Amino acid sequence: MAPLLALSNLSIGYNRVPLCSPVSLEMYPRDKLLVCGANGSGKSTLLKTILGIEKPLGGTIQYSGKNSIAYCKQDFPNPDFPVTAEEVVAMGLYKKKHSKEQIEASMKKTECYQLRKRLFYTLSGGERQRVSLARCFCQNSELLLLDEPSSFLDSQSKETFLHLLQEMNTEPVAIIAVTHDEDVIRSLGWKVFRLGAEE
Repeated sequence: MAPLLALSNLSIGYNRVPLCSPVSLEMYPRDKLLVCGANGSGKSTLLKTILGIEKPLGGTIQYSGKNSIAYCKQDFPNPDFPVTAEEVVAMGLYKKKHSKEQIEASMKKTECYQLRKRLFYTLSGGERQRVSLARCFCQNSELLLLDEPSSFLDSQSKETFLHLLQEMNTEPVAIIAVTHDEDVIRSLGWKVFRLGAEE
């Protein structure tokens, strides 16, 4: 079976300065992977490079999925932009036909359907994460990238969100999550890839 995502000697960084040693890894359908490293080691930059937001310094990226990669990032819509949770989830549909059924199914999967009419910026950090994850599910992507999913969450919200991620172990989507949170690493039990310092 060919990998869903293959990184070969991928060098990431800015202004021709690498942030870490070259990255080589393969992701197959249903794989779950945690990318770990200290602050500034390039975790978020790795995700942005996979997405094409940042250009690689070297190496190759091969993605064989049928749909675009889903990306759940740390920042959220501007609070001055009054969108409901349901409208945020609908953003995951892109130009596809609007599907209330798909939105409802995604929000129920991430246990946030009851928040659908709430303004997004009024939600707690944990609620926002669940809504953002539902938006990603609407893309029907084979690969989901999570950028520090436990950031800005209090202990109770983090526990709830980690339980949701644990339930995703049986989902057909492959997931790469970057984190420096040891609680996340211990709780999920996913494979771990640690970014090494550039030599």
